Amino acid sequence: MNIYRTSPQQSRERAAREAAEWLHVMGETPSDADRAGFAAWVARSPLHLEELLMAQLVQRELATSGALQAFDLDAVLAQAQAMDNVVPLHDAPSVVAAPRLQERKPATHGRRRRLGWALVAGVAGCALLAGSWTLLQPEVPVHQYASAVGEQRSIALADGSMVTLAPASYIAVRFSAGVRDIELRDGEATFDVAHDSSRPFRVHAGDNTVQAVGTRFTVNRLPSGTLVAVSEGKVKVTASSNWLESLWRGDASTLEAGKAKVESLGRPAALSAGEQARIPQGQQAMLRMPLEAPNTPADGKRRLSFRNDTLADIVSEFNRYNPRPIVVTDPLIREQRYSGVFHADDADSFLQFLECCSQLQVSRQADRNVIAARGSR
Repeated sequence: MNIYRTSPQQSRERAAREAAEWLHVMGETPSDADRAGFAAWVARSPLHLEELLMAQLVQRELATSGALQAFDLDAVLAQAQAMDNVVPLHDAPSVVAAPRLQERKPATHGRRRRLGWALVAGVAGCALLAGSWTLLQPEVPVHQYASAVGEQRSIALADGSMVTLAPASYIAVRFSAGVRDIELRDGEATFDVAHDSSRPFRVHAGDNTVQAVGTRFTVNRLPSGTLVAVSEGKVKVTASSNWLESLWRGDASTLEAGKAKVESLGRPAALSAGEQARIPQGQQAMLRMPLEAPNTPADGKRRLSFRNDTLADIVSEFNRYNPRPIVVTDPLIREQRYSGVFHADDADSFLQFLECCSQLQVSRQADRNVIAARGSR
């Protein structure tokens, strides 16, 4: 009897091909049988999980780069397969086979290219990232906009959408033929989105993504997490999560927390006009709340309203409007919570409040205000 042994490299290549096929199947409309087979395949070997995550990572980067149409798929695949820098990893024989894609309906041209690039990612994801990533740099230009401390800035985008930057805010905009992507790198921005059903409008804020077609909403990045408020229309909120877990998780479980509702973000959640959500930093959940009516005082000055907010968030908001920043170095103090309403450009009134009504002290220096525990130096 002849015994054929599979080398570690062959095992990895086989796992990579199967991972790419599963990535394609689960990215469409998987059946219950698909989900069960997928779960069994992943659980069979750590190598399966490793190759699946690598394939998904590279496919996501390629999909957002706008570079797919500029390359010969067959040539890139041949180059990737020719590389010999794969680290061997022991793999037990696979019992659950990957789906046979040829038995499904023939893929359209677009779907064929997506699957092809997923195969490239699975066969040589590490090689592409380490040795050939320079070939895949995005060709779509990135436009960056920022506002100064105390400055509110309005920006007209190429698609007709409008962005209003709050003070000390910073965005990067990348539009392509298939998507409109904006990264809120710092601060707060309000988006009036021009309707274009063929190109999703997505705002990325840290680990969170807010997607809309035609609507008006605000995204605010704070130390404690992301705030999303919807004035018109509807948006879809997602959080960066374990991709495998989110594929087979059921509807978001919910629980009541006072007047707000805590919801899992294992799957995207919809926010409608008149709603807002707080997404804690690094969490897979959001706190859904009614949108508070805007506070427009008669004097026209911007007011900051805090309700049991962390000192870190409060300081971050004040520092957008005032040239002399407030600094809090003690992490425990940064997590203390306060409530109140203050003029945005009058940070001193808040500092006076802390001095009289808390166990904190304020050191007013020439270039900054430092908050520390009372009695500390």
